[in-house]
Amino acid sequence: MSKAERVAMGDYWTSTIEKEGALRSLWFRKNEERLNEIANKIPSRKVNEDIKEKIKQERIATFQNIKKFPRIKTEEVVPVFEGNLQDIMKPVDPAVKKLIYTGSNQDGRVNYLHQRVKLLPEDRYYFPECNSWEYGWKMWDDVKNIKKTGFGRQQIIKDSFYRRKGVERDPDWYKEPAHISPTFCNTCH
Repeated sequence: MSKAERVAMGDYWTSTIEKEGALRSLWFRKNEERLNEIANKIPSRKVNEDIKEKIKQERIATFQNIKKFPRIKTEEVVPVFEGNLQDIMKPVDPAVKKLIYTGSNQDGRVNYLHQRVKLLPEDRYYFPECNSWEYGWKMWDDVKNIKKTGFGRQQIIKDSFYRRKGVERDPDWYKEPAHISPTFCNTCH
């Protein structure tokens, strides 16, 4: 959009806002008396004071006549919990814990966190700490027992194409391809 078009759009927008403001003030001036009448009108439906007092007394009576039950006495002894309530996480391996104190403060902390994140949450915590962990909690125990079906998806390409041993050296019979010069033509000579 060019500068002239932007200026024209701005002028159009300004004039539209001014027209709307003028229409609103015209409507207000035309209906000002009616609006004042409505605002200052005394409410036509008024509840008598004796009816208000009767409703008030009925509510007080219902709250005072509630059936009360005696409090059940419990043992005064506070139960003692043997473990620590803050032990949410399983104990950290001492070798991993030592990483915190190796190197500078920042390096040790980073190394420790890198090692801790490699563990699955169920290996770090006793129970799922947040709702998002419920979905995959202890999933790997069940995955080991699943049998392949004849009709499900299978990793055909992975099993048939990729090598299990990794990249091997070229066989002895393999030759380097001949280098052909762009100036030399095999079909011509």
